[in-house]
Amino acid sequence: MSLFRRWRPRHLLLAWCAYWVGLILVTLWPAIAAGWRMSQQTDGHGSVNASMTNGILTANIIDSGRTAWTGSISFLSLVLLVTVPPLLLWLVWLTGASRTNNAERVPLKNRATPAGLNAPEPRIGITDTTTSKRRAREES
Repeated sequence: MSLFRRWRPRHLLLAWCAYWVGLILVTLWPAIAAGWRMSQQTDGHGSVNASMTNGILTANIIDSGRTAWTGSISFLSLVLLVTVPPLLLWLVWLTGASRTNNAERVPLKNRATPAGLNAPEPRIGITDTTTSKRRAREES
């Protein structure tokens, strides 16, 4: 896909975050609205409950004795819903992204020029000042 060729890791992270925020808003919007209505009432009594039993996550909102919202999902479904789409997006990005992402636009730093490779003066008078143990034994 040509869209993913220009993506960098930060674009992938932003796409994941957008997915997770969208997932929360789409799936929990009725619960958020019911909780908001319940919190704005001054004379009402309500409760919010969440529990996990036998791998099923269940939550409900009770407002003034009536159930305003209830929902349940298996833990496995929740984990798959949260992780599989970002993983697939990462795999598509990984296979479609160019290895030299925008390399032609990035100038090379510390690039040696042909003139810089040739030394202007010969190195005269440089001697090896390191002494090895073997050389020290031979000289003594």
